[in-house]
Amino acid sequence: MHSNPASLPKTSSLRTALLLSALLLGAAASMKAGAAEYGKEPTRLYVGGAIGRSSYSLPSSSRVPVPWGGEKNSKSGTAFKVYGGYRFTDTFGVEGGYARLGRVKQWNTSYSVFGANSVLENGTGQVFYAAATARLPLGESFALNGRLGVAHGRVSAGNSHRLFGGESIGGNGTGLMAGFGAEYAVTRNLSITADYDYFGKVSKHAKAGLLTVGVRANF
Repeated sequence: MHSNPASLPKTSSLRTALLLSALLLGAAASMKAGAAEYGKEPTRLYVGGAIGRSSYSLPSSSRVPVPWGGEKNSKSGTAFKVYGGYRFTDTFGVEGGYARLGRVKQWNTSYSVFGANSVLENGTGQVFYAAATARLPLGESFALNGRLGVAHGRVSAGNSHRLFGGESIGGNGTGLMAGFGAEYAVTRNLSITADYDYFGKVSKHAKAGLLTVGVRANF
């Protein structure tokens, strides 16, 4: 039995995110025990990890119907993000992170001296971001959060060199990013999070967003 190569990136990303979550849970448990033993309060420094699904907005001017028997277009993928930040106050802070957005596929038109041809572009998106943060506590354990900053992304489309005259999904992109979400404090040091981040252009013609759930450890 042969494995499907297309499934390997998703499996690798999921395993990485799950391992990160386990490490964060262990770190949070250790910090809680240490705080209880020495009576120390956690600082405003935090790190987190989350897994979820990405969503791409792809160029349409060169899009073509899926050829008979061809692979389907895909505008979402299994994704994860890791990040860290510091809160200057209970309300305001800064945050930076990295997200791997998963695979994306789209059939486009490639033009040549022989005419128009259908080409399947496929690649993987990733993005780095830095943002200012705001937090609105709603009780002792629950809070809403928001992020506004700058993101730099890239879509590594392996066969973009075959696309002539069309709008490739591959390349780099930089622009404003925005995010919002909610958090629930399980303990003083550990929170469960649910977030949506919009990164804008991750390449010249592709935009991306990310919906995740995860954990965050406060040091």
